[in-house]
Amino acid sequence: MNRTSFLCLFLTLLLCAAAVPSRATIVVGGSDGWAFSTDGNVNMFAAYETGSNRPDFEGIRRGGTLPDGQEGYRQRIGFVPNWLAFNIKSPTIGGLDMAARISFCPTFDSKEIGKSKNSFGNHIDLREVFFTVDGNFGQILVGKTLSLYQGTNLLTDMLIWGHGTNGAIDGGGTPLGRIGYGYVYPQFNAQVRYTTPDLRGFKVALGLYDPSVIVGPNAAAEETKLPRVESELSYAGSYANGSYKGWVSAMYQSAKFKRDSGFSGNVEAYGVAGGIQVLHGDFELVLSGFENQGVGSLLMLDLDSLDSAGKERDGRGYIAQVMYGFDHHWGHTKVGLSYGANIMDETRADRRDRRDGLEVQIKNQRMTGLGIYHDINPHLKLIAEYIYTDNKWFDGRGQNTHLVAVGTFFTW
Repeated sequence: MNRTSFLCLFLTLLLCAAAVPSRATIVVGGSDGWAFSTDGNVNMFAAYETGSNRPDFEGIRRGGTLPDGQEGYRQRIGFVPNWLAFNIKSPTIGGLDMAARISFCPTFDSKEIGKSKNSFGNHIDLREVFFTVDGNFGQILVGKTLSLYQGTNLLTDMLIWGHGTNGAIDGGGTPLGRIGYGYVYPQFNAQVRYTTPDLRGFKVALGLYDPSVIVGPNAAAEETKLPRVESELSYAGSYANGSYKGWVSAMYQSAKFKRDSGFSGNVEAYGVAGGIQVLHGDFELVLSGFENQGVGSLLMLDLDSLDSAGKERDGRGYIAQVMYGFDHHWGHTKVGLSYGANIMDETRADRRDRRDGLEVQIKNQRMTGLGIYHDINPHLKLIAEYIYTDNKWFDGRGQNTHLVAVGTFFTW
């Protein structure tokens, strides 16, 4: 496909998009078998949250939700951000099918609750930039996309299409959904991934990832000499009244402290996660969980993976979810109830810091979510959620919050 043909194809796509903004995914095919398509969504949520005060502490209290028990109203994007994606697919050449995807995720809310709002903090998050090569050998993916470890735990969570909690780091960007309350956010990372073809329902995926600095509040293992390794084994099947899927994912990464960091030695982050999803008639059941070391409680590897002595923290979590869907005159509606938690262990250094009045770590964060997800048609969605969080620290104190959110999606 020469440069002139590509430019003509791109201009044609732009003209089609301008002429029919309410169409479904737009696909433009070239005469030589190439195809160019776009998909995306625009969404907004109105959310009101109130909660008890976060317990006082003379040092630092890690985790929790509303920092000072304030209540607030926001209009913002949901956990899934707005996005605009471009997809290019080649014809089959020499038995290979090649494709590429680039997605842009713009935000339109930039400031914290109670602060003045302007557009200066808005940004475009480039979450996906990758290409794939498919053949009878399976698939090779090269680029940036969602990671394997705990990725399916996230994708099967019903709150992915909702708002969820604002969390302890509320501000510009998206709310946190269920991050920290049933899984650790796997993040979008640079990777080279191989996935086998379907082997009688089984698939195996193995990826090499750009390694992350392994971080704690006062320590960071920054030297990364080897890639992070992540993998997933999945199995999917069906029966007379439904279908099912099971998966197990794992990850491993090591990192070393720099000589001038004040710490010495290596740290290791590893974990295993898994779950099962059953679709039976109009019902859906999801059970998932994880256990890891040196991964943290919220954003994978990035915030509280290490204690103040540079030692790895252990954590685990789970989600139990049931949904019921039904068709009616006004479209299709799903009602869902889910419960999940992240639980952390206290290290020797954490215990010493707490007793010395320096900082208190979060012990567990639990969330109950009730959601109604209504599809007026395949492209227009209405959502209503109630979110209750219960946060506990290692000094025995706690905090709870209540959040109600309503929102809408337009997808294509």
